[in-house]
Amino acid sequence: MPEMRVHLYFVGLTLVGMMLFLSPLGELWELVFQDETYSHIVLIPAMSLVLLAVRGKSIMREAAAGGKPVMGIVLCGGGLCLYGAALLLREQLGRQTFLNHDVPNDYLSLCMTAAVAWVIGSFTAVYGTRVFRKARFELLLLVFTIPIPVFLLNAIVAVLQHASAEAAAVVFNLSGFPYHRNGLVFEFSNVAVQVAEQCSGIRSSLALFILSIVTGHLFLRSWSRQVVLACTVFPITVIKNALRIMTMTLLANQVDSRFLTDHWIHRSGGIPFFAVALMLFIPMVWALRKSERWLRPTRPQVP
Repeated sequence: MPEMRVHLYFVGLTLVGMMLFLSPLGELWELVFQDETYSHIVLIPAMSLVLLAVRGKSIMREAAAGGKPVMGIVLCGGGLCLYGAALLLREQLGRQTFLNHDVPNDYLSLCMTAAVAWVIGSFTAVYGTRVFRKARFELLLLVFTIPIPVFLLNAIVAVLQHASAEAAAVVFNLSGFPYHRNGLVFEFSNVAVQVAEQCSGIRSSLALFILSIVTGHLFLRSWSRQVVLACTVFPITVIKNALRIMTMTLLANQVDSRFLTDHWIHRSGGIPFFAVALMLFIPMVWALRKSERWLRPTRPQVP
């Protein structure tokens, strides 16, 4: 029963945190359903809980050792201070424009950083630092619930946008269709296409990056290969974007221009092309995992 009491302490502190951060959590919940860029956020706490449940027994073996709750209290206090700063600076932070939407992104970034600090601090205060070290991946996964600051999002979008245009040019050249290019604009005989910010694939990139982090943690042992797997998200996204741009452009040029306006492949085509990205991602995971087996040191033979 003492173990149950400890769990109840953590649940109680988490509920207190939900009450404290109720207003920004409500705004973030609305934003998740208004803008698909934030849609991954709602899944992160569930992923964290599932991973904690899977490793629950091994993690809680360290709970008996306990530990001073100082670090957890400091984290909770830091979270509250950051939340107070976010409330004071809300008018200065205002709303930012991202992909033609006005969103309170940077304000929510501060608030969610504070909320994550509260949850991790509560966990550390209740269970101790040893348990935190055991569960650090599952807890730090909550960082992905923090909206990325708009200046960084815009930089990522710009890089993906221009890289996708370069990759699309390569694909168009390989296809053999004549075209004229002017920067991000590709002109064909019947249509002209601009690689816009919406073509950057930022939403699928975020989803694939989070998947690479979780997959690397679960299936790869070495940090170097986990980093390599995370880095492959960029070229995979660029290739996927180029294939999507080529498909819609050639269909619009050769079949019907509506493929670039109101066709389902333009509105919802990200789903099948995300499957293409997974077809490139899964073999990479397999190859990296296989390389760890090849390089695993063998035990010396005893004569």
